[in-house]
Amino acid sequence: MPHSRAGRWPGWLLAAGSAAVLAIAGVTAWMLWPRPASAPHARQYLNVSACLLTDSKGVAPGTPAAPVWAAMQSASLATHVMVSYLPATGPTDVTPMLNTLIQRQCGVIVATGTATGGVVEAGKANPHQRFLLVTAPGSAALAATPNTTVVSMAAAPGRIDQAIRALAAHAPPPGS
Repeated sequence: MPHSRAGRWPGWLLAAGSAAVLAIAGVTAWMLWPRPASAPHARQYLNVSACLLTDSKGVAPGTPAAPVWAAMQSASLATHVMVSYLPATGPTDVTPMLNTLIQRQCGVIVATGTATGGVVEAGKANPHQRFLLVTAPGSAALAATPNTTVVSMAAAPGRIDQAIRALAAHAPPPGS
């Protein structure tokens, strides 16, 4: 009994159709395959920094230094000035910590909270160093030196932004 070819597809047509379906599936899978995340790029900073001296509570939310740190970080993002902070562990540590920041050659040293004690004296002893002293509401006004600016907590974000932008404007170009 001979086989009838009337109801069958030719073998080559079946093979070609299967190959086309596999090719389409392969291209679709390739297009939808997840791409590896791009590697993070290191942030390029200018050769200048701004430093924050805090009390022992640091920059945790709710501390006097938290809004100051946020303003410094915001200004850093806009200017590429490197910012850092150093918490004093107690009132007796303020002077050594200030000296540490002076040795780091911070372009401006910002002090908040109980870490403000000793800043005016450090300003007198280091006339080349710029200081920004942020005082708490209701605190006694301190006599500033020519290189020490005293600002209220309310005015601090604007003055910090201004000081950091000034650092960026006078910083040497990267790599020089």
